[in-house]
Amino acid sequence: MARLVGKSDGFTIVEVAVTLVVIGIFMAVILSMQAQVSQISVMNAQHNKASLLAYNNMRRYANDSAPSWFKCNTASSNTRYEVTRTTGNIDGLPGVVRQQVYASAPYGCKSGITSSLGMPIKVESIVEYGLPSSGVGSGKKVVHATYVAF
Repeated sequence: MARLVGKSDGFTIVEVAVTLVVIGIFMAVILSMQAQVSQISVMNAQHNKASLLAYNNMRRYANDSAPSWFKCNTASSNTRYEVTRTTGNIDGLPGVVRQQVYASAPYGCKSGITSSLGMPIKVESIVEYGLPSSGVGSGKKVVHATYVAF
């Protein structure tokens, strides 16, 4: 009986159970953080793709060429003119993607000229992604805009 009361070289079942519970909690926290980091990484990649798409659409019209595509409205100088609009699916972006490019002459137009030569033109590119299939609803939006003078 004296041998049973003496010091033991092993762990008790309670110590092992507490250690397993603590390890389990740490693993759950680490896995949860890893899942959040992965989700943020995917969302960031989608935003970058949409931003690049919007920038490329804007640069297609805001370049060194004369703005033959722009129709300046002398009656209301701050009216936006829709240059292009497309809707569809794009690899790497969720849901329906709507791409729009607008142009306006916020400082007015020269009278009698269809393109506002010499006056700044605002070119604005909008990409909305994550829209439901109807194209209406909540989604994420990226906007790029610049002023160009010709």
